[in-house]
Amino acid sequence: MPKLLLVTVGGSFQPIVTAIHTLQPERIIFIASDGDKGSKSQVIGEGTPCEVRRGSEVIDRLPNIPAQVGLGDRFQPERDLILIQNPDDLSECYLKIHQCIRHLQQQAPDDEILADYTGGTKTLSAALVLAAVDNGISLYLTIATSRENLVKVERGEATRLVDTSFRNHTKLPWF
Repeated sequence: MPKLLLVTVGGSFQPIVTAIHTLQPERIIFIASDGDKGSKSQVIGEGTPCEVRRGSEVIDRLPNIPAQVGLGDRFQPERDLILIQNPDDLSECYLKIHQCIRHLQQQAPDDEILADYTGGTKTLSAALVLAAVDNGISLYLTIATSRENLVKVERGEATRLVDTSFRNHTKLPWF
């Protein structure tokens, strides 16, 4: 049974490469932010868009993720890349991911669909988790064995109510 893997893409490519090597899917669907500074460059960027960092210092540059894992012709950007305009908008993220999963389930009902939500914004990852759970998809998380680079909220942020009204329109069966 063929395996398909959905992954959210954020600032670090290494956990995604690890997930791909570990899970060995035949097809990978990348969910990335669009725009000039979007994470899509790690998926379709030319040259060496993936940066290996030590703190703020770039110590190495590598090819995009599909090239690193040897996808070759198995990666088709128009089919295997979901671009998110606002990766902090739960409605947009969830709806695009949910539609993708439903399409995959209808197109290839015997394929095993997996999801790794390690990368991307918190909202993008949360949307993948919600859509995967709603559709009965297995979830994976790729974590470091030790966490030395913790990022915390410092200032300039605001807390807002999350719009979850999209849930009323999807007509999903709830478990």
